[in-house]
Amino acid sequence: MKSSNKFQIDIFDKLQYCQQLLKFQSKKQIIKHYQLKLTSEEKILFDEEELLSSYQHIIANTCGQHCKQQQMKILLNRSSIKESFLPIHRYCRKGSYPGTSIQRQQINDNQVPWIIDLPNYNPSYYTHSSLLNDTNDVDPEIITTNFMWNTFDTNYNIDRRTANPIGYYPIDKKGYPLNPLGRTGLCGRGKLKYWAVNYQTHLVIMCGTNEIKSGQEIFKYLMVKPKHDHYYRLLSTSTTGTNMNAIKKTLKTFLSNIYQTWNDFDNNNETKIDEIIKHLTFVSTAYIDDPKNTDNAWLETSICCYIQTNINENISSNQHIDLNELFPHESLNEKTSYTWYQITRTSKVLDSERDVIRLIAKRYNAYW
Repeated sequence: MKSSNKFQIDIFDKLQYCQQLLKFQSKKQIIKHYQLKLTSEEKILFDEEELLSSYQHIIANTCGQHCKQQQMKILLNRSSIKESFLPIHRYCRKGSYPGTSIQRQQINDNQVPWIIDLPNYNPSYYTHSSLLNDTNDVDPEIITTNFMWNTFDTNYNIDRRTANPIGYYPIDKKGYPLNPLGRTGLCGRGKLKYWAVNYQTHLVIMCGTNEIKSGQEIFKYLMVKPKHDHYYRLLSTSTTGTNMNAIKKTLKTFLSNIYQTWNDFDNNNETKIDEIIKHLTFVSTAYIDDPKNTDNAWLETSICCYIQTNINENISSNQHIDLNELFPHESLNEKTSYTWYQITRTSKVLDSERDVIRLIAKRYNAYW
């Protein structure tokens, strides 16, 4: 009798395992459909079966929402009735567009997804005038069939793929790309250079303070405090896509400029900057809930991190580089907006960036 019960349990366990395996293979087949659009590096990740569950969680967190209220169940495809959970962006739906008096059309959370029929949705159209006259590395304003959506656009040499959880963004009947997280209350490009995805990279440089609170080390972060702005912001710069080689080249120039500004002289400690860039850790890619986003253009970012700590040297990115020497606590340039800043739960930081820092703090057991 005992052996019979054991046999039944084994069969039941195996049945559950088979069901999970079939579900996994089904998801894998869906992703395979898009493999032609993947880079060789991405294909390697796919072949190693590093699927996107944690990846989606990161994107949800960076939309400045919390708890279960941040997710909404929507239909991704009417014909196949696939379902998923997506975050609802909020920050890019508030008030007027930055630097203008143009008001966004106000909609409720349940009206955000494109799958929801909204006959009265007729938002204003806005593209900044500087983009209309600039032909240097800026998309043309008129949408034509030359645009290649959801892939690397060889006609304009721009990566138009997205890092959102679905893996693509819809195109409306007029040929415009639609924000993958739904309506924002404003059409056009706003101040963004490209239709669809506009890539950034957030560079998180964190340095241990040798102080312990609640069993965790307190870190300071290299940040920028713009004039006439209440918020501290992470270092970020525009990039051409999510390819790490291209990102590192951009970040080298970016960080070198910060170093020169911080130290108020032209000589660049290129070797040490190179070492920081070489030892960056790639954290994730994410949609950013930014007030510059519109229905047809939005920001996504690659998050990279460099960490220095004396308490747990095993997690330091490079023990031969001292951030306190490269970027002294008191900058030599009093006019610079760059600064070291210890972030707490009450710090004035954008919700999207707060979630990025929270994610990294959790990863390195830093105090938060």
